[in-house]
Amino acid sequence: MSYSRIFFYCCCFFILGVFLRSIIEFDFFIAYLILLLAFFFFLLVKKNKYFLVLGFFCLALFLGIFRCQMALPQVSENKIYFYNSQQAEFRGIVSQEPDQREDKVRLQIKTSEIKINGIWQPVSGKVLATNFLYPQYDYGDKLQITCLLRQPETVNDFAYDKYLARYDIYSLCYYPQISLLEKKQGNFILAGIFHFKNHFVSRLNWILPEPQASFLAGLLIGAKKSIPADLAEVFNQTGTTHIIAVSGYNVTIIAVFLMLLAQNLSLSRQKAFWLIILILIIFAIITGLQASIIRASIMGALVLLANYLGRVSNIKNVLALAAVLMLLVNPKVLVYDLGFQLSFLATLGLVYLSPVLIKLTKIENCKLKIVKLIFSDYFITTLSAIILTTPLILYQFGKISLIAPLANILILPFIPIAMLLGFISGLLALIFVPMGQIAGWSVWLVLSYIIWILEKLAGLNWAYFEFEKIGLGLMAVLYLAIFIFIYIDWLKKNKKAPYLF
Repeated sequence: MSYSRIFFYCCCFFILGVFLRSIIEFDFFIAYLILLLAFFFFLLVKKNKYFLVLGFFCLALFLGIFRCQMALPQVSENKIYFYNSQQAEFRGIVSQEPDQREDKVRLQIKTSEIKINGIWQPVSGKVLATNFLYPQYDYGDKLQITCLLRQPETVNDFAYDKYLARYDIYSLCYYPQISLLEKKQGNFILAGIFHFKNHFVSRLNWILPEPQASFLAGLLIGAKKSIPADLAEVFNQTGTTHIIAVSGYNVTIIAVFLMLLAQNLSLSRQKAFWLIILILIIFAIITGLQASIIRASIMGALVLLANYLGRVSNIKNVLALAAVLMLLVNPKVLVYDLGFQLSFLATLGLVYLSPVLIKLTKIENCKLKIVKLIFSDYFITTLSAIILTTPLILYQFGKISLIAPLANILILPFIPIAMLLGFISGLLALIFVPMGQIAGWSVWLVLSYIIWILEKLAGLNWAYFEFEKIGLGLMAVLYLAIFIFIYIDWLKKNKKAPYLF
């Protein structure tokens, strides 16, 4: 077994350890038994070198279990969630940009002190506070809050507690009494980014009407919460929500499309690669360097790397290492973060399934460049990501959009154009609003075309279906069938080395 394959399987065993500890509660004594087994295999290395490999696999499995265990909440008096189900008075800083909705705002509070028997004592942990829209509070505000702390619970089959756990939030409070103590207590760089982003969005609202303004804000910085409900439903029904959601799935699709577009514009693969990497870095900074956005940018960069290297064998270890590094930072995303799961599935589809479908359809043999561009680059690329993510979507939501491949083909070529024109218009509006309004006509035209196409497609009776969510077993069968399909093609090309991984 090559060193490359050993490394890959070690990464897989680490991921397996995180997965097992995430879904199963067991005595940590079992993990120590796995560690002892690893040392036992190391002692047998002189008899057979393969025991060394088995030892590394057991060690990686133990480390995955251990990392997940360390990420679980440790209940103690200096943790804010220790006081759940109690009336509490505490102080903390607004640690993320306020999540403003139509009739309320959610504030993520990083706590520092709690009053116990009239004495302020140090405390740590996060609280998600739901409050009225006014008075407004900003990132970095230090607040004193009095409320009944609640423990997150499952809501209508949605594991809201697990969803918040990935952000290390284990306490909620609703419409508390709030006193502003100090302002500008957060990171001044993040504060500047948030200020610029909000000012930029306000200028977009000045130069564009709705729903184009909200749509553009979603495209550029992922600010999708202000998008009208009817338009959001159109995106949902046409399978195009990813273009306005800052996720790995979104960034992956757009990054690959930009790479293909750059190459078809005669830009070299190397120049296109580094140009789009720069765009991803700028995008992550503008959107506030949130953990989910950084992960999304990493996934987009990995797909670009696969395209840049040109060989599947060169990317599988990079993908595995990226997964391990992300899980080292936050192991909860593996099971509790749907965006993380969709990101990796979409990436696997683009890396492994897309070449198989291109070969099967024989698109590459077509002499018409426009046909190859539309069907090989746009259609097959989008279809590959959709196929790999559909079983998980059916399991989580019980929804499927049959029109999604066509919708993506018709709109994806115009997304980079809308983003570029929109960014330029927004910058001009920051300088002088009338200049932004003049430039805004061009982006309004592109955005209106995209919305018109999606509304027409969403109006088709067969475009979108909802039914009962499929079971875990059926989802596993579907993924097994996809894997077998890919593996059969791999065997035909690699008869002497029949190992896909």
